[in-house]
Amino acid sequence: MRVACTALALSGVVVLCPAVVWAQPALTLADVLARARAQAPQVVSARLAIDEARGRLLGASLRLQSNPEVDVSLGNRQGAGTRSTDLQFGATQMFEPPGRRTARIAGATAQIEQGVATAEETTRVALRDAAMTFYQALYAAEQVRLLTDSVDLGNAIYQTADRRFRAGDLAVLDVNLARSALARARAQLEAGKAQQAVALGALRVLLRLDGPIAVQGSLALGDAPAVAALAQSVEQRPEFRALEAAIREADAEIAVAKTMSKRNYGVGLRYQKEGDDHIVLGGLTISLPAFSKGQELAAASTARGARLRAELDAARARARVDLQTALDAHERRVAAARVLEAEALPGLDENDALTTRSFEAGQIGLSDVLLIRRELLETRSQYLSALLEAALARVNVDASAAVLR
Repeated sequence: MRVACTALALSGVVVLCPAVVWAQPALTLADVLARARAQAPQVVSARLAIDEARGRLLGASLRLQSNPEVDVSLGNRQGAGTRSTDLQFGATQMFEPPGRRTARIAGATAQIEQGVATAEETTRVALRDAAMTFYQALYAAEQVRLLTDSVDLGNAIYQTADRRFRAGDLAVLDVNLARSALARARAQLEAGKAQQAVALGALRVLLRLDGPIAVQGSLALGDAPAVAALAQSVEQRPEFRALEAAIREADAEIAVAKTMSKRNYGVGLRYQKEGDDHIVLGGLTISLPAFSKGQELAAASTARGARLRAELDAARARARVDLQTALDAHERRVAAARVLEAEALPGLDENDALTTRSFEAGQIGLSDVLLIRRELLETRSQYLSALLEAALARVNVDASAAVLR
């Protein structure tokens, strides 16, 4: 039996029992987080989006946004008894007003900064999901071990009941009850294995792993979080920097819109051949912003900036509340686990062994054994659940404070 192993697991260090043997080393939490940073699909996509923003900066940095325009005209000239070929050739280059290129570069740079911050925010969320999935997989593995112990004990009870029935000490009804209890324990074990497969499958998706995986770690309660340090860290959440960069981009677009009320100008050179005459002309082109002065871009960018500033204020307030809520929830989850650890766990394994020996000796009936066994299993399972909830609550604390990134 695995009674002693289960007792050690439920005491807080849930990886002291022998782990399932896999073809590759089991993944620790550090392995999972490192893999998520490098391979999580949403993180990879967010980082690739930064290259798109860099492409915009490349275009915004060009000093001349328009290409030279060349026109050629060729035709016959016919007069009184004469015929000749006329040729016209012209080239024009337009120039932007001062300040537009600078504003455009500022907007493209802000977009890159926004992309970097967004990638970091995406990483924070991916790490939170990966850590939670890791602990759920770890919990599922421990639940399978607990249910395996339950099946072993249920089988021992059934064997004892069958032996006592053959000896005439027990009714067939008790044997049937023992067989039914063993069947329920086996069904619970299969359901636990299904839950473990689901958790490991979710982790494989997050980490982009094709083959089977295993996890190794502990659900043991850790140290209390450092509240002061977390309060400072929450102010550095990447989503704030992403919003700040978006605000700078909106401000840059307003600056671009202001330049649209200034004149564009261009210079050109034209060559003409008319008969035997050769003509060279210089030209100046000026666009007059009489109607379109960037009104739409200015209005839209101003409204966007106001919206983003409101979102930033709301995000900061929400992050502080999220952190405090996560801290309060973690404290309560830990307290729940501590209560079970201090008041419910001591003596569980001893009671388990005493129950089995008492039934073998005929001192208690089968119905009492099954009732006690159910209570012991529920207590152990509740403690495992309490450890999982505490671990998930701590992940929420670290994610809310942007410790995970």
